[in-house]
Amino acid sequence: MDLTLKSRRKLWLKVHLYLGLVVGAVFVLVGLTGSLLAFEFPLDERLNSKLMTVSGNKEKSYLPLDVLVASGLSALPANGNALSLAFPRHSGLAFELWFEQPSPNSDHSESHQIFINPYTGEVSGQRLKVDFARGWRGPLMDVVLRLHYSLAIGPTGMTIMGLIGLVLVFLLLTGLILWWPSPGKLKKALTIKSNASAERFNFDLHKTFGFYSSVVLLFLALSGVYMIFPEYGRGLVGVFSPVTEPYPICQSVVPKGDKKRISLAEVTAIADARFPGGDYRWIGYPANERGVYVVGKREVDEVNRKSPYRRLWIDQYSGAIIHERTGNSRSAGDIFVEWLYPLHSGEAFGFTGQLIILISGLIPLVLYVTGVIRWLHKQGATRKNKLKRKGAENTKNQLISSIRDY
Repeated sequence: MDLTLKSRRKLWLKVHLYLGLVVGAVFVLVGLTGSLLAFEFPLDERLNSKLMTVSGNKEKSYLPLDVLVASGLSALPANGNALSLAFPRHSGLAFELWFEQPSPNSDHSESHQIFINPYTGEVSGQRLKVDFARGWRGPLMDVVLRLHYSLAIGPTGMTIMGLIGLVLVFLLLTGLILWWPSPGKLKKALTIKSNASAERFNFDLHKTFGFYSSVVLLFLALSGVYMIFPEYGRGLVGVFSPVTEPYPICQSVVPKGDKKRISLAEVTAIADARFPGGDYRWIGYPANERGVYVVGKREVDEVNRKSPYRRLWIDQYSGAIIHERTGNSRSAGDIFVEWLYPLHSGEAFGFTGQLIILISGLIPLVLYVTGVIRWLHKQGATRKNKLKRKGAENTKNQLISSIRDY
């Protein structure tokens, strides 16, 4: 190895080391929380079964939506404002009526959910989504989610996490640079040496784990950065292919006479006529007298099960379709963006994909622990060399002194 290459490698090694020590612990936190979030919904259901699961006769049809919502609104606080109705993901779950109300400890609003049995209309209870202005109150999986993308410190934390995500991308790239083998040493770089010392085994474990997981970790880091900075992400993707604005500004035409909203039965009838097949995921309520109903109705083959691409914006008074998004109108950029979250969460490939994400979330812990152990080994070796050089220097000085005395 020539001197220039050796000095460059030393530089990359220092960069990789210090980046790893500084952001590695955050990388571990993001990985572990990501592992849990791979199974976010079943875990949430298990932990909150009394609220979320229902025991009604699942062979019966759901009660009319307007009946269910009326039941939910009866439990709405006086200062509450209904936001949306989330549909059950399967027949054993309740509907979720989302609403917001002013937070008693801050100047912002806090989000709540009211759970409604789809077969009986009974309200099983409600819960506050995490509001860190009031302490870490809220569902466990919501706390885990907020730790994952914002360190649980709100918008500032999201910005910090986005920047850390970019640093993690650079950390992974420097790791690949350091892993890159010399000619003829590829096999050695891809395997863990058998019968190796503990120190060598730790080093091999770090480099092989890092290499084999690099593609997945790079994707997870980059897709995470995209979801934190979606405006910049859409702009970047838009350089190659146009990306549809996910939340266009649509407004209802306010009538001069009676300002009566159409019912949810009418909303779903309009949506069913326009989109005959698929599953409802949510219906967003008009925010004010100029607001619109927003219907998310997932096509059977849509990869994103939580937030469907196919949507309708419906005038709250006339029922006119103001805007729509359909699968047929998607660009290559839209398809790329649509796949990011399902791949990031693992749901794109069902249980297998979720299992891959769960395992991937443990890899940062392995890399951090083996990296710290490697650093401690080097620190110990450096101290030994210093002591050895100091001892040799002392011996040399003693010998010179003896010669002078003689």
